[in-house]
Amino acid sequence: MAKKEKRKWSSKNKQKGNNNVIPFKSKSPKKSLKKKLQEIYYEDVNLDTTCSGRCECCKVAMPQMNYSEFCQVIHEVWDKEDRGSKIELICKCVEYFFRNEYEKWEKDSLVKPCLLLDEDNKCKYYENRPLSCRMYGLWPKVVYERRVDRFANAYKGILKRKELPLCEQCPNVELVNKEQEITEEVIEVLYKKLDELDKKTGSFTDVQIQGKENYRTFHDWLLLKIFGEDWLVSLTTFMLAADKKMMEEQITLLQNAIRQKFVKDVPRIDVEI
Repeated sequence: MAKKEKRKWSSKNKQKGNNNVIPFKSKSPKKSLKKKLQEIYYEDVNLDTTCSGRCECCKVAMPQMNYSEFCQVIHEVWDKEDRGSKIELICKCVEYFFRNEYEKWEKDSLVKPCLLLDEDNKCKYYENRPLSCRMYGLWPKVVYERRVDRFANAYKGILKRKELPLCEQCPNVELVNKEQEITEEVIEVLYKKLDELDKKTGSFTDVQIQGKENYRTFHDWLLLKIFGEDWLVSLTTFMLAADKKMMEEQITLLQNAIRQKFVKDVPRIDVEI
């Protein structure tokens, strides 16, 4: 009988162990978009507040949000709302899109209550609210006044400063952890992290990020996702040329068309979460 040859073990084989099996390295589970956003909101500073939930700010304005934040919100909305609610949400977004110019709509162009409030004016998706919502009441006074100054200058001679929506921050909002300090630098870091997340979630380029193309209102994001950029550009062209009566007629026509088009089912909104 031939002698059995001794197996030669290389250093590479030795690393595999006595059983010649490569150790299994488990991959860490992929983080959900919600988890990534929560880390941004809480990793550097805890944004939990003493907000009383009166939603005074929400009854005035629909906040702007980063693309990643919209993806998380709309995922929750499309998962929980029924067909009729989704259709009416789209219709209301159309109205908000047209109500843009003060010269034509006056204060209706400035006051657009959040579309995500329930019948009691409470936020239905509070856990997923964007950074713009979380920051209201927390901005350093000088920084917030500077923001209002820009708004006031745009309406100089038309509205007094105190007449501007949200000309002051809510006095009922404070950080739970009062030892923390929200500075302008801290805020810049938070928004920069959201921009970086948008690059991955929405494949935005640096140029698009610099142009704030990843930062829009909820109603603009929703219409963009459903109808596309070209459709919005066409609506904008019409909107700039039309008077208020023409726009009101167009809003009604579009809303009726939307209700008919989606009578059986609403469009699917694909987002990476």
